[in-house]
Amino acid sequence: MNKKDYLEKILGFCTFLCFTALVITVLLQITTRFLPLGISFIWTEEATRFFFIFSVAFAAPLAMKDKQYVNVDLILNLLPKNMRNVFDTLINLLSVVLFTVVFFQAIKFARLGIGQTSPAMRIPAYIGFSSITIMSLFVLYYALWNFKDQLSSLGKRGDSN
Repeated sequence: MNKKDYLEKILGFCTFLCFTALVITVLLQITTRFLPLGISFIWTEEATRFFFIFSVAFAAPLAMKDKQYVNVDLILNLLPKNMRNVFDTLINLLSVVLFTVVFFQAIKFARLGIGQTSPAMRIPAYIGFSSITIMSLFVLYYALWNFKDQLSSLGKRGDSN
């Protein structure tokens, strides 16, 4: 098993944990809201937000790995196969550039949260802000991997569909 497979398993497990915690937290809030005991946990809305943000942060790289991001391929399908491959390579390159920029800007953004805390749970704000850094780092990793694969297969494809 290579590093890419381990990373995929870790990201998948973290996504599962965060999403499961999100569902449990929402169910807890719904249940306590309608119980006649008058109990309502104020922290559940905030926890739900954190769990949702990190679910996306851990799942987004997996979408990049499997090339499952939404794309409009109507025009690309009209092009010959060689031109499609060139456009796919360009799209992968632009993804690498985009997520490189996002990664470095996300570090700056996470630093803004130093010294701040969330209102209900008192969690340091940089933890929530760091989700963008985590997401962009791993999306960048898979974007680089896809770009490398695309470049290596570009010369091997001889179809002119």
